[in-house]
Amino acid sequence: MTCADCSNNAQGDLLLAINGADERLQLALGLADVGGVGEGGVSLLASQEWTVPGQAVRFLVPGVLALLNGVGRSPADVRRIACVTGPGSFTGLRMSLAAAQGMAAGSGALLAGINHLELLAHDAATLPAPTAEEQAAVLALAWSRRAQVYAQAFRAKGDSEAGSKTGDKADNQMDTTLALCPPLALRLEEVPELVATLRQRQTRPLSLLGGGLRRNLPFFEALAATTPALHLLPRRWDAPKPETLLLLAARAQYLPAADIKPVYLRASDAEDNLAAIAAGRGLSAEEAQAILDRGSRTL
Repeated sequence: MTCADCSNNAQGDLLLAINGADERLQLALGLADVGGVGEGGVSLLASQEWTVPGQAVRFLVPGVLALLNGVGRSPADVRRIACVTGPGSFTGLRMSLAAAQGMAAGSGALLAGINHLELLAHDAATLPAPTAEEQAAVLALAWSRRAQVYAQAFRAKGDSEAGSKTGDKADNQMDTTLALCPPLALRLEEVPELVATLRQRQTRPLSLLGGGLRRNLPFFEALAATTPALHLLPRRWDAPKPETLLLLAARAQYLPAADIKPVYLRASDAEDNLAAIAAGRGLSAEEAQAILDRGSRTL
């Protein structure tokens, strides 16, 4: 566990951020300055992460409790919980959202969701550049399934979006991102068209990062070799820093008893293979779909 400030005397709202959308399960605990939530006014208290694909359920709740115990707090002390809503791992999203909603139901904490692709892109998109023209746009690529990715592009939000050309406000806006397209579920063969569209709209370089890039590296290396100003970022950019997770959590919109929903973008493997799964259990596809719709029994 990384612990930045384990004093339990600090004042402010305790904020928990959860990211279960990818192979790396991440938790970050922070203290929001009074009036600071929504403005990024939050300091990191402690964080923990595990690279445990397919096993995160064993670590999530014990990890949250250990994180809180480490700074002398309890789940009842958490006033805000932000959870990455996707797109990403179906199991990881369901697990982390269920944990967040369960904690909020017991403690009355406010809830908010975080876009996984924005989280992935944030640091690279807001990295300072000598000029605005050299500020790279970033295409975040998360793993979806074999030969498929989730994709969304971002760039730093500049002065024109800030509504001010001078002062701290404009500077702060450069630490936020602007989406250049909606989140998409794409087959690999559809990615070059998206890249071409983004390059036509933006004169700036385009950087790629994320698990979707890493797990399809030969494809993207070939694409980069034939596409000007297309850069593949190294592995260290594939997972967000806990400080970034906490920053986006502090800026998220919180609501009481909000029922935050997962963002899937595509049908699950089980849904796509429902007929075969049903046949293996002696059911017709129609019977299996009815059970799935009712949610009354697990196939």
